[in-house]
Amino acid sequence: MKSVFLCDDDPGVRGALAFLLRQHGMQVSAHASGPELLATLDALPPPVRGVFLLDLRMEPMGGAEVHQALIARGLNLRNPVLFLSGHGSIATAMASVQRGAVDFLEKPYTDDALIDRLERAFALEEKWQAEARRREFLASLWKEVTPQQRRVALLVAAGDLNKVIAGKLEVSERMVEVHRARLFEKLGVDSAAELATTLASMRALAIELEPGALPTAT
Repeated sequence: MKSVFLCDDDPGVRGALAFLLRQHGMQVSAHASGPELLATLDALPPPVRGVFLLDLRMEPMGGAEVHQALIARGLNLRNPVLFLSGHGSIATAMASVQRGAVDFLEKPYTDDALIDRLERAFALEEKWQAEARRREFLASLWKEVTPQQRRVALLVAAGDLNKVIAGKLEVSERMVEVHRARLFEKLGVDSAAELATTLASMRALAIELEPGALPTAT
C-alpha cells in the first residue's frame, strides 16, 4: 500500500488533498499540525513506511521545522519528504531540499503534477527502505567483529598478505589467521574478494568501519 503522511493546517486543503490521494489508491494519514503528525509517528513501531507531504506555512510548526524533526528521528533516511509551498516560501523549500527533502511543488499546482511527484517519491522510498534494511543488517554483522578483527579485515580487503598484516599489527602470523577465519565466519564471506565487496557496501551505506589508529610497525 502506498502511504502518505499529509500535514496541512488548512482543513479545506487538507480534506481536498486527502480525497484526491485516496482516489488514486493511496492510504492517507492526514494531520492538522506538525506536533500532531510527530505524535502519530512516535506511536508507530519502526520502520515507518510512507512518504511525507508537508505544507511549508503552518502553525504552530512550519513544514521546515517538521522536516528537521523527521531528520532528528532518522526518518529522512527511509521516507521521502515533499513540500507544498507558496511563492513567498520558495527559498525555504529550496533550503529544505538541500537538507534532504526530495522535492517541492509551488502553488498553484495541478493534480497530475502532484500525483506524478508522489509516484516518484514512492519509487524512491522503496529504494531507501531496501538500503536501510541492508545498512542495518551489515551494521549488525560488523558490530560482532572485534576491533582487532576489524583491523585485519581492512588490511585483508586492501590486499595485504597474512605475513604483512602480522608485521603491521605486531602480532604473530598465526594470530592473523585466527582473526581472519573468525571475521570471515562472522561476516559470512569466503574470500578476500568477498570481504572487500562487503566492506565497500558498508562504506557506501555510511557504516563506520575504522577501529581506530593502527599501531606503527617497527
